[in-house]
Amino acid sequence: MVQAQLPATGSITISADVTPDGLTISSANFLNFGILIPGTPTTLNARTSVNAGKFDIRGAQRAEFTLTLTLPTELRIGLGPLSLPVTFDGTSGCASNRDNQNSCSTFNPSTVLTARIRNRVAPDNTYFVWLGGTVSPTVGQSPGVYTAVISALVQYTGN
Repeated sequence: MVQAQLPATGSITISADVTPDGLTISSANFLNFGILIPGTPTTLNARTSVNAGKFDIRGAQRAEFTLTLTLPTELRIGLGPLSLPVTFDGTSGCASNRDNQNSCSTFNPSTVLTARIRNRVAPDNTYFVWLGGTVSPTVGQSPGVYTAVISALVQYTGN
């Protein structure tokens, strides 16, 4: 004979933590190759060069984000025809949740970087990215100041 069972009940608590910390990115240092000698390529190491470019990314504690960089292939003098090739390889990027360039992890800046904001309260809720690369002036490279722009897009992933 089967006995009747009384219904059982249970509950769980639902919570959501809404943060006021929007995701921001700022340029902390320009990528500066300095004075070049025609015909001599110059490489800046993202991990060791004081002239490496640097971005500071701030956001919600422990939030995951992606960083997508749009990298130029050449530097130019204004809008003129003179150009200087620039390349970025698999170790031209370096990233860390601490502001310590010498211990950052290298990455390929041509790919999307996925990382997490540091688990600290503002203003230490930061992630740091350094950029190096190589410029290759020709033997007959015209003198002048060549420039380009690296664009950066950061977005929360929701994770």
